[in-house]
Amino acid sequence: MRHPVPASSSSPMMSMPRMGRDDVIKGTDDDAIISKLQVSAVDLGYLDDPFVKHFVKRPSRRPPLINRGSYLRTRSLDALTEQFIRGTLGLSTKTVSPPSTLSAATSSSTSSSSPAPPTPADATPLVSPIRKQIVSLGCGSDTRYFKFKSEGLSAHKYFEIDFQESTAKKAAVIKKNKAFTDIIADPELKLGLGGTELYAKDYCLLSGDLREFVDVIVPKLKAHGFDTSIPTLFLSECVLIYIQPSDSDAVVDWVGNNMMASLFVVYEQINPTDAFGAMMLRNLKARRIELPGIHAYPSLVSQQERFMSRGWLAAKAVDMNDLLASLSDVEMKRISSLEIFDEVEEWQLLAQHYCVAWAFQVKAQSENERERLVDFFYSSVST
Repeated sequence: MRHPVPASSSSPMMSMPRMGRDDVIKGTDDDAIISKLQVSAVDLGYLDDPFVKHFVKRPSRRPPLINRGSYLRTRSLDALTEQFIRGTLGLSTKTVSPPSTLSAATSSSTSSSSPAPPTPADATPLVSPIRKQIVSLGCGSDTRYFKFKSEGLSAHKYFEIDFQESTAKKAAVIKKNKAFTDIIADPELKLGLGGTELYAKDYCLLSGDLREFVDVIVPKLKAHGFDTSIPTLFLSECVLIYIQPSDSDAVVDWVGNNMMASLFVVYEQINPTDAFGAMMLRNLKARRIELPGIHAYPSLVSQQERFMSRGWLAAKAVDMNDLLASLSDVEMKRISSLEIFDEVEEWQLLAQHYCVAWAFQVKAQSENERERLVDFFYSSVST
């Protein structure tokens, strides 16, 4: 049985001393973009992303199993991001119940007209919008900022962080392409740090290594307008798993301890010790790719405990089978019509080894403010 890894749209950051291994990891971003283009997730109609084509040099066809994995991963993270952006802060002093599943995947990422998540019946949204920000860790060639802003959805600030080599390539593509600069729509958009970074009013592409998150990346974020007092979404799309647990834990610890209100979303591999998981690791090792974090957080329960053991208020993790089951009948029928898919048993095995996890933390000054923010985050992760 082959092991078709649903590639991440993020370019994972890992240890700098082993440059050969770093180069391999940086190269996974190219695999991810290719898997979303051509006769793959985008061109087949699984996803709608007019920006991804600008990063592809050699498009290639991918098998249905990878197309479905790419679709479901992207759709789920898009839904969580969209609900976070759309969310309002109500005046209720009553929190809603935690959702039993990660039902954000039921919101379509292929349409810009999906409704905003509901607020509690006794809540009244504030007249002024909530200032929010998003931090994409290991952004690679991800186009989420551009896709959402083109649909009229944007945060107060959107930060992207990756290796300097990766940000240099991305900055060059963005700066020279009107499709991107028109979306950014900032006449003061400028390159920085020798062409490896981009700065705009609501978008910053910054270079950095996650092992230096506290000492180097955080000060850089703050220098470009990062605000620890406003609700913030941190996205880690197959990124934390590529660095040592002590380094990824330092990121989670800092966010939980220093942000007033934060939502952390993680997509990564799990279940490394069963037969399929062992084969998955062998196949990755053959490509010189290692996953230092997979044994620290190998299950859905441990993915939740990563946050709950550090005092976060709520956490949930589900595998890709759960996410597929959460699709509506209409959406399932739509994707089933796109191409022949007869790898059901292989999909079920593969999907057990990838998960989406979320957690949120709130450190508000007053009880009322705390409850309003808790309501906001629960509405961000449920329909």
